[in-house]
Amino acid sequence: MYVYHLFLRDFRNYRRLDLALAPATTLFYGPNAAGKTSLLEAIFYLATTRSPRLSSDRELVRWDAVGEAGTPPFARIAADVERRVGPVRLEVLVQRRADDDGQPLNGAQKLVRIDKRPTRAIDLIGQLRVVLFTPTDLTLVDGPPAERRRYLDITLSQLDPHYVRTLAHYQKILLQRNSLLRAWREQRRVPRHVDTELAYWDQDLAAAGGYLLAERLRAIVELNDLAGPLYQEMSGGEDRLQIEYAASCDLGTARDAGGLAERLLLAFAVQRSDELARGQTLCGPHRDDLIFTVAGINLGRYGSRGQQRSIALALKIGEAGLMRRRSGEAPVLLLDDVLSELDAQRRAHLLVLIHHPDQQTLLTATDLSDFSADFLAAVRRYRVEDGQVFAG
Repeated sequence: MYVYHLFLRDFRNYRRLDLALAPATTLFYGPNAAGKTSLLEAIFYLATTRSPRLSSDRELVRWDAVGEAGTPPFARIAADVERRVGPVRLEVLVQRRADDDGQPLNGAQKLVRIDKRPTRAIDLIGQLRVVLFTPTDLTLVDGPPAERRRYLDITLSQLDPHYVRTLAHYQKILLQRNSLLRAWREQRRVPRHVDTELAYWDQDLAAAGGYLLAERLRAIVELNDLAGPLYQEMSGGEDRLQIEYAASCDLGTARDAGGLAERLLLAFAVQRSDELARGQTLCGPHRDDLIFTVAGINLGRYGSRGQQRSIALALKIGEAGLMRRRSGEAPVLLLDDVLSELDAQRRAHLLVLIHHPDQQTLLTATDLSDFSADFLAAVRRYRVEDGQVFAG
């Protein structure tokens, strides 16, 4: 799987870009704020429908872009992707919102096309699979649990269309259930027949949550198999990394979706009084976490920066391996100025991953000093300056 053309219009600091890409390794280099990271961001956005850097799509539109025929400004991101099942054109238009008088509003709307046919944003996920490495990946290990849940969800959503749809359904039901619990807590509704009113939401949430849990637990088994020995190699002989799924309620021995749904229903019943008091759902995939241990020590809490960086790198390489194992295709690797953050040993492991014969890797750097002459001779290079890309 690889991207062979990337098209940008009024995206970030790019006015227009039409770039052909090779299926091997390409290095983009140049000063900070030149637009290197935006190239990787655009491809990640096409794969996941979200930016790894922004919470608002509105900011993807170039700040001084001008709309056409009185319409608000918009950004266009498109790519031609070669896959084992055949080529596909992916495209997203992100347009700033405006009122009837043309005055800007917060937020943005987006139009998604697959092979020039309009479709839902959720249908875009999985058409292109990517793994993104950034200098901030350390938050996967020492950051809040939401970062680790997001890591799992992005990985599994790219591999399984049913997972991403179930996740969206789960989040919708969770909002509605929490709204009801909050209304009771704030006395905006009289809490009569609580069990009866919650029964529908409980069943639906448990069914969706059971599937999400089953898929996450299956992925953790595979990631232990893939990332565990990688960490051991990178850390110079320490024990293997163990990844534990820390559920927010007792799952017992259940591992299939049906059994896990039953465990969630039981947990909802047991925690009913606490949920009413706090006005929120206290158990489920939205509150779970991952714990990383070596020789029984929680390295997310007590590990050194070097150990935590090794875990983050092993997780990302494991993510790529999981995608390759399940789909039969290598994902596109996006490396945003990460080699400069790594010591020689970790850099060597990452370069091994890059040099698979069927692997497309797009990486950025501020200069070329981190790379050997042999490496530079073997890759395609582009210089990026002020939103423009030049060969060489």
